[in-house]
Amino acid sequence: MPTAVPYDEPSLVRLLVCASFFYLLNVVRVIADFCLYGGIVAEIILGIVYGSPVGAILPAEWEATFTTLGYVGLVLLIFEGGLSSNLPMLLSNLPLSTLCALMGIGLPIGFSIALLHAGFGYGILEAFAAGAALSSTSLGTTLAALNSVSGATSAIAKKGEQSTDASTAASGPESSSRSPSPAGEASVTSPPPAVSPSLQQTRIGTVLISAAIIDDVIGLVIAAIIPALASVQSASSQMSRGELAWTIVRPLLSSALIAAVAPIVARFILRPLFWYKGVGERWCALRRPDKPWGTWSFAGPAKGWGSESHADAVKVFIMAVSVSAMAAITYYTETSVLYGAYVAGLILTYVSKPPPALDGRQSAARRVLHDRRAKDLSFEETFGRLFGSVQNHILLPLFFASIGFAIPFVDLWRPAIIWRGVLYSILMCLAKLAVGLPVLLYEPLMVYVPAMLHKMRQCFISTGCKVQDALSDNARRIRSAVLRKTPGSSVPPPTVEPATSAGKSKTDSQEASPPPHADGSRAVSAGEPPRGAAAIHAAAFMGIAMVARGEIGLLIAQLARGGGDGGESSAGLLGEDAFLLCIWAILVCTLVGPMCLGFVVRRWGTKVSSGVWA
Repeated sequence: MPTAVPYDEPSLVRLLVCASFFYLLNVVRVIADFCLYGGIVAEIILGIVYGSPVGAILPAEWEATFTTLGYVGLVLLIFEGGLSSNLPMLLSNLPLSTLCALMGIGLPIGFSIALLHAGFGYGILEAFAAGAALSSTSLGTTLAALNSVSGATSAIAKKGEQSTDASTAASGPESSSRSPSPAGEASVTSPPPAVSPSLQQTRIGTVLISAAIIDDVIGLVIAAIIPALASVQSASSQMSRGELAWTIVRPLLSSALIAAVAPIVARFILRPLFWYKGVGERWCALRRPDKPWGTWSFAGPAKGWGSESHADAVKVFIMAVSVSAMAAITYYTETSVLYGAYVAGLILTYVSKPPPALDGRQSAARRVLHDRRAKDLSFEETFGRLFGSVQNHILLPLFFASIGFAIPFVDLWRPAIIWRGVLYSILMCLAKLAVGLPVLLYEPLMVYVPAMLHKMRQCFISTGCKVQDALSDNARRIRSAVLRKTPGSSVPPPTVEPATSAGKSKTDSQEASPPPHADGSRAVSAGEPPRGAAAIHAAAFMGIAMVARGEIGLLIAQLARGGGDGGESSAGLLGEDAFLLCIWAILVCTLVGPMCLGFVVRRWGTKVSSGVWA
């Protein structure tokens, strides 16, 4: 074994191949984003052309290296998704996310068993393995598509703000002369311009990301049990039922324990350590006059500590340690490394959030100071500034190209495989589109059901009032009849109870105005358009965003196919034809999903995250 690798100058052909590959990955993404709203699609196709499926232009060792670098980009993308998540909104919408995730897992498996087993005659375990491969959701593809669309939308919004600022500046002297402000007050009390949150931070974006994470975790759990199922299916299997049960329970148990222990550690250990005597803010934020720096000689202003580069270096170190620790924990507990990266992002977002004011009431100056502290401590802002260009132009394009490396493109074009694969692909797209049904029903249930219950309550109250009025009228008639038959008694004239009419009018007014909800909004009246119609956009967005399968689907399909070492003992659940049908469905869903998602978001704009989904 050589002790060193000899340094040889690369040939011109290799230099041109490598340079053209990186250059074209970025060029085709820009063109496809402009034409098809799906630059990811072009990167996958370029991977098919340059890789082993078609052209074999790249050497095999380069494909393995690019696959590893691409997966690093995927891990960083998921980590960034955790940094940008809205943690309170994530927890409040966890039941809805879980329901959507379970539908996204159960429907593909059920449809696969119905079509492949009952329709095409494949084995039940083979159909289950195909459905398991198609039950996952490519979180990396979804986040990349959301980032692409959000970037385009924010650019348009920034352009509109610049035009607005220009028009304001044109009339600025006159307005400033009309309404002068005290010196120094504008810099403190004037609030910053409102910025609309990205799709990842809205309610519908949070539900989408958390549902995709749950899909991936359960999909990888299924991927872990597929080799065990394959060994049970073989005649020479020595695995007992207890070993099979532990193989199934272990990934689920470890995922649940990580989800339960990580918040406790973050709340009672990491956050107190970060904010103990302001240690975290000293090292991770810029120097400013109102922030103490301690007594260390190297930490004083004379040494230059506290600049942006120093704070970024500390935050990069913390991010590297957090991602590495969570990746190691999830890997050795046989859970998804992507799941660990997402949890690491959530932990850092929670730990670095500045504490609110103790009295709960903040003046404008305190709000500005709080926002400034949050921006200085933001790991998301530092990550985007330092790693955004490398991730967007090198690592993520390599990841999507590596998906193209793994697609057996030539083998897909047998006639029987084509029509079966297309039919199976359509069915798998519909299975994920159905994930939008809980979103479609969420708003009507949350709006109309309380209003209907209130009306039923008011109806019972008004019915009770009418019965009471009837009983009172009957009692008065009986009393009048008794008084008439009694000698010497005078019959009083009939009176009308003012309280009854007042109560009736009050009841009618209560029926006319629906009650307010917990969020302060009023229920829908008969003359207003239904609010549930706005949920159609959010439901379509949710279903389309869950269509893409990508890397997790390919991984499960490869594990279910088996034969990794070339021996007969490694035979899996999926045969050659069923494996090609899986590849057809994964390829079509991964190509169609991002394009449709970009079209929907750019077509409907803010309607996707309007109303309760903002």
